[in-house]
Amino acid sequence: MGERFEVSELDGVAVAELLELVEDGGGKLDVTMGGTERFVVMTAERYRALSDGYKREKERAAAAAERAEAAEAALAAGALAGAAGGAAEAAGAAAGAVGAAVVGSVEVADERTAPVGISAPQAAGPAAQGATASAATPAPEAALGEHAAPYKTAQLPNTPIGSDDYQRSMWQDAIVERMRKVIDAEAPVEKQRLFNTVRASFGIKRSGRDIQSHNEWLFNRKINAKQTEFAGSTFVWRADQDPQTYRTYRPTNEEANRQIAEYPYQELLAAILAALGSAEKLSYEGLVEATMRLLGYKRKTNRVREVIGAAIEQAGEDGVIRVFTDGTFRIA
Repeated sequence: MGERFEVSELDGVAVAELLELVEDGGGKLDVTMGGTERFVVMTAERYRALSDGYKREKERAAAAAERAEAAEAALAAGALAGAAGGAAEAAGAAAGAVGAAVVGSVEVADERTAPVGISAPQAAGPAAQGATASAATPAPEAALGEHAAPYKTAQLPNTPIGSDDYQRSMWQDAIVERMRKVIDAEAPVEKQRLFNTVRASFGIKRSGRDIQSHNEWLFNRKINAKQTEFAGSTFVWRADQDPQTYRTYRPTNEEANRQIAEYPYQELLAAILAALGSAEKLSYEGLVEATMRLLGYKRKTNRVREVIGAAIEQAGEDGVIRVFTDGTFRIA
């Protein structure tokens, strides 16, 4: 970082000196206000170079989006053409699948009891076979339960820039646009995950204090979204989502790699109710483990136990679940 100038100290002589240093020192200089970096003075040549680079990146991103839309349209047209021919074959396959499911269910019941909170046919699948791994193999989308949905991550362009440039005004629109894309795709999304996803798309590996403050400033100024708090984390919601009625959980997978702290209370509650709905009653440990497995985790770490335990406690306070004298939990 080059020499800095404080706004309050800039008189006529200092301004002339500053401009001279900008010209001689690589094309830019930092100007602080109250000791905090607030402005960058640069030559017109450097500004035009940065601006042209940003415009080219936006044009490339727009062209890539058009190509993706065209490819999706072509795939959709091909799927429609093949749907009629495959209908009869699908009907026959479905009939066979029903018989296979019944047989599979009987075999599981004979061999062993299914894991707590998971029905016997599910227990025979890949998730049960790899029980020692730290994260569960994600189930196919069609195998998810009634209140489960896949976690779909935002697809952002990769635009490597420096951490100093990330804080320049010329990149603000691009950063805010990517924040909105992440919210549209992943909400409810944990706020720090939102910031990290956007920051990483610009090739910046770590969120220092300045990057974090800049993200917070842009979010508060440009993003109008509902926010909720749970277990020390903040969650951002889309305008069409209502935290009061949201009852869907999205298991983690290899692509999403969600940490347990990235689950809002509403998703945790949906998984808790799903676990209790598949069992007559569950002990506290059984409910934690069943919920954990539904969310895609196989190892009960202290943090997993802490966050799910907080959700169980909150659900009890809200009157959604009840604990009985024998220590078991049931849906209220």
